[in-house]
Amino acid sequence: MIKLAFALALAAPAAFAAADKKDAAPVREFKVVNIEYKGAKIWTPGTLVVRKGDRVKITLVNLAPSGVHAYAIEGYGVNVPVNNKEGDNTKTVEFVADKPGIFRIYCSMHAAHVGGQLVVLE
Repeated sequence: MIKLAFALALAAPAAFAAADKKDAAPVREFKVVNIEYKGAKIWTPGTLVVRKGDRVKITLVNLAPSGVHAYAIEGYGVNVPVNNKEGDNTKTVEFVADKPGIFRIYCSMHAAHVGGQLVVLE
């Protein structure tokens, strides 16, 4: 009986940890790359789809040879410059998708760049 009680005592923290992970919002991870083709600059993929409440993690990689470009998501306060000339052309953005709707993704530094959208489903 003592062995059983000891085993249950050891198993209880693991059971609570598993329950916490199950209840935590899923993390939606994306890798978005800035490319330049025949003068057009675009963050690709252009459309990201998540659910309300998801934790969103976006790794941004700037491969465009023309230097600094920004990744902005309207309505979520995301506005990150990524410099291809500094040696580290990668940045990470994380946030919780707490508002449903369609939100514009764009380069806040260059209005003529091809944009995209964040779709947050209810």
